[in-house]
Amino acid sequence: MNKIISLSVFCVLYSGFVSAQNMQVIGGSSYARDCYHASTAAALTGSASRIDVENCDNALHYGGLKKRDLIATYVNRGVVHMAMENFTDAVRDYNKALELNPKVAEAYVNRGNLWFMVSRYQEAIEDYGQSLELGFAQTHIALLNRGMVHEITGSFEMAKDDYLQALSHKSEWPIAKQKLERVNKKIIKRDG
Repeated sequence: MNKIISLSVFCVLYSGFVSAQNMQVIGGSSYARDCYHASTAAALTGSASRIDVENCDNALHYGGLKKRDLIATYVNRGVVHMAMENFTDAVRDYNKALELNPKVAEAYVNRGNLWFMVSRYQEAIEDYGQSLELGFAQTHIALLNRGMVHEITGSFEMAKDDYLQALSHKSEWPIAKQKLERVNKKIIKRDG
């Protein structure tokens, strides 16, 4: 029986907003669904356990997954690894998902989040941009996160543009409003 499980998850990190994006599993094994649920919890709480990784490992090794679910499980295991601060393993999983399908926007967003967290800002900007080119469904999140990278690197006008674009997709988003206000003050102070 094919059961569709779908959820976009948000995880607040720093004083900003970085979003872990897990992927739905259609069908697949109970291991794949367990991995999906573990990635959901990891994204919400920012923590995961070795058992969560093992469920994902079992899904990949014994789940008999179709390509789409295989890709989703790599992305989901990457989210679990990120929550455990196993960044090398997380990058490996996102890269594997992208090897299987280079048009997986969630893999780019998650890898961008990872680059952001480890201060590899140019890579983060590139991955957020790629996710947007691929039509990432949570456009406002990718724009806000890219804006935060621009702001950290001192590209205030680019940050402002990204925050404004994020607000054009989600007009009453308080986090984006706060960040826009802050970057506007930085621009005034710099130019003042």
